[in-house]
Amino acid sequence: MRRRGRCQTPKRSTPGARASARTCGFRLSSGPRTLCTGGDVAKKRILFIDDRPDHLRQPVLRLQLAGYEVEEAVSGAAGLARLRQDPFDLLILDADLPTEDGWGVLKEVRGDPSLSALRAIVFMAAKGETQKLMLVTVDAELRRPFSMGALLDAVRQVIGEP
Repeated sequence: MRRRGRCQTPKRSTPGARASARTCGFRLSSGPRTLCTGGDVAKKRILFIDDRPDHLRQPVLRLQLAGYEVEEAVSGAAGLARLRQDPFDLLILDADLPTEDGWGVLKEVRGDPSLSALRAIVFMAAKGETQKLMLVTVDAELRRPFSMGALLDAVRQVIGEP
């Protein structure tokens, strides 16, 4: 049984058995084996920019339940400031920010050398906006409406498991 954030000593271990740390979750050492499930590993960080709180709740909660650390920004300007303040692995951005151009925010991110490693997923309208994908690099796109499963799949493809 895996528990996040806690390390525990397994009740039984087979003498001489050496399994890889990657497949079994054990940290191999000369002392007793300790099962460590991520308490000492940094979670992958996601910044979610959308200025409509009702659009943020469900995706943010779903990503947090999957094990990602998710922060929210309610505007493009606030999101850009946050991105420049702390490192993030992924930016999820609504291209249709009602008071700002989401594509403009993404262009600014792509033009900033300090954010060159940042990956991006863009939420787009069901139709249109395809020509904008040629102007700004994105790692994945999700067209509305989409399921939370599709969002989680896209995040895993772009940055991997939490």
